[in-house]
Amino acid sequence: MRTSHFASLAAALLVAVASPAHATRVVDTGTPNGSPIGAFILDGTDFYAGQVSFASNARIDAVSAHILGGAAGETFTVALYGDSASHLPGTLLQSATATFGSDGWNGPSALSGWNVSAGSYWIALEVGANDTLGQGSITGALLDHGVPNPLAHTAFNAGGGYQAAQLDFGLRVDATVAAVPEPETYLLMIVGLAAVTASARRRRR
Repeated sequence: MRTSHFASLAAALLVAVASPAHATRVVDTGTPNGSPIGAFILDGTDFYAGQVSFASNARIDAVSAHILGGAAGETFTVALYGDSASHLPGTLLQSATATFGSDGWNGPSALSGWNVSAGSYWIALEVGANDTLGQGSITGALLDHGVPNPLAHTAFNAGGGYQAAQLDFGLRVDATVAAVPEPETYLLMIVGLAAVTASARRRRR
């Protein structure tokens, strides 16, 4: 009976503290200007990355970039990197092949296994050896620019590794984020634990 009562109190406390995860757009630079003039060439030797941060554990569900000049059906790669000691793309954690549809937002959705813990990461847009983006266009593909809310930290790779560069390309990242308890929830947890402890002590007497 004592164990049952203790378990009931603990279960009630767990329900009170637990909060469900929720899907949200964690990165949205806004829509670029749509002009190829001044846009960034995206091809087999010109890659781009932006730093994204998470306040709690999350699962990245979708990534999209604003791309111009591709042909429907062409492919490119979206990669997830850890944040290196020099705060640039470090260890490759995940990658996914994306299919270009038309000028505008393009990228993979329903990503699987893109789980991250709280911290900073890099999302990169690349054209790998097996990708075809830009092959159907005379000018190649372009990463659109001129967003209203550019990322604070971006990087460029021209074949020699990623280097810091201020770039205003369009990027969106959707994720299911683990809810972080509010201060009131922590207070409720402390009160609940105190009640459980007091109850257990009374029953031992």
